[in-house]
Amino acid sequence: MKCRFLKQDGSPRLIMLFAGWAADSKLFAGLDAEGYDLLAVWDYSDETLDIKTVNKYSEICVLAWSYGVYFAARLMERNAHLPFTARIAVNGTMHPVDMSYGISPEMFASTLNALDDKSLSKFYRRMCGGASRYNALAPNMPVRSLESVRGELANIGNTYRREGAPTAEWDYAYISVGDLIFPPESQRRAWDGEAEIVEIDQPHFPDFKEILGSAFIQKRGVTAAFSRSADTYDSNAPVQRQVANMLADKIQSLTPLSGQVVEIGPGSGFMSERLRQFEKVVHLKLIDVYPIDSSLPGEHIIEDAEVALMAMPDESVDAIVASSAVQWFNSPKNFFRQAYRVLRPGGVVAVSVYGKGTFSELPGLKSPSRVFEKNSLVEYVSSMFDVEELSELSVNQRFESSKELLRHFRLTGVSPISSSPSSVAIARHVVCQDIRTLTYNAIFLLLTKKIL
Repeated sequence: MKCRFLKQDGSPRLIMLFAGWAADSKLFAGLDAEGYDLLAVWDYSDETLDIKTVNKYSEICVLAWSYGVYFAARLMERNAHLPFTARIAVNGTMHPVDMSYGISPEMFASTLNALDDKSLSKFYRRMCGGASRYNALAPNMPVRSLESVRGELANIGNTYRREGAPTAEWDYAYISVGDLIFPPESQRRAWDGEAEIVEIDQPHFPDFKEILGSAFIQKRGVTAAFSRSADTYDSNAPVQRQVANMLADKIQSLTPLSGQVVEIGPGSGFMSERLRQFEKVVHLKLIDVYPIDSSLPGEHIIEDAEVALMAMPDESVDAIVASSAVQWFNSPKNFFRQAYRVLRPGGVVAVSVYGKGTFSELPGLKSPSRVFEKNSLVEYVSSMFDVEELSELSVNQRFESSKELLRHFRLTGVSPISSSPSSVAIARHVVCQDIRTLTYNAIFLLLTKKIL
């Protein structure tokens, strides 16, 4: 494997961008992700990669494209000790040469056997979705020798025949409905029940700028927004207060907490104040990305909770509580995996998150946080936890005017309205339609760790 930093500005977070076959880093020129370093990885003629390149990062996200999905999965398997969070597959599967889940063996063999300059050029055009986009992207097309890409393709086939499919878990699988290289139907079969599928109207080589903008949480911006709203959040977040109190009531009636308890994202302390009342809690640890009010109970840890959780020892706590916080994690799947690991047998996870239908009044909104679906949550956690409570509640917050509604985002730090063209259009829609209501669709999930 070869690698090159596309961006390196000292961030503690890294996105590893695995390219497809016959690619190099030129294809990704100009890409950026706010708050992340970017490392391009390509050329699967071998799997040698100096892991020292990435082991300084506290969080590593993976965005793998085409045949890069297979080799990214193999690298993650070999380096499970690294702090991987979000794992995003784009137009590829963990079965690169497969009749049902990948590119058919016949097509693979035909491509390898007939490979010459003409067929490679045709591949690049089909990869781009046609001659027009190919011509537009010509300055960024890979510069690889025919011998190099032939050897790489041969190694891809040989490795899969010898080693089979890896077992790495993925969060999302982006599938281009216009993919002329990797059959979309094969991708759908491969990812069904394995990752959340996101279908996009793009070719095999999609708009990675758009994907980078939606696939990862802009944590640096989120931290800044919540920090700016620290003095105004409490009085402008009645829904979040209501949701926290409801979660605390459910905990109290179903699974009273005791022992060592971790609260993720205490914010203004809506949940922390309720946790103070649990008499059997021996030690309470609050973890947040910005300074925690000194009046709140327990030990205060200023750190990205998604990272802090991965560093906790196995079976070291009795409960993990998070109200309106986990949606800001890059990988909610990894949150539940890590929660299972650090909880003692019978330990409790109690979370509230926001589901589909939240901010339904804002058409075209791309949420800055994760948005959940109740059934998908249960499907994922049921192998590790017993579900004690799963409920959903739609709560409306009303405002005196549409401008007051828009101001609400700034005063709470929950800021889907930005200066981007799409956000400006949404803000204009809110004012023109005089929208004065926001819908929050809260999902409550209480779990106990299974003894397997």
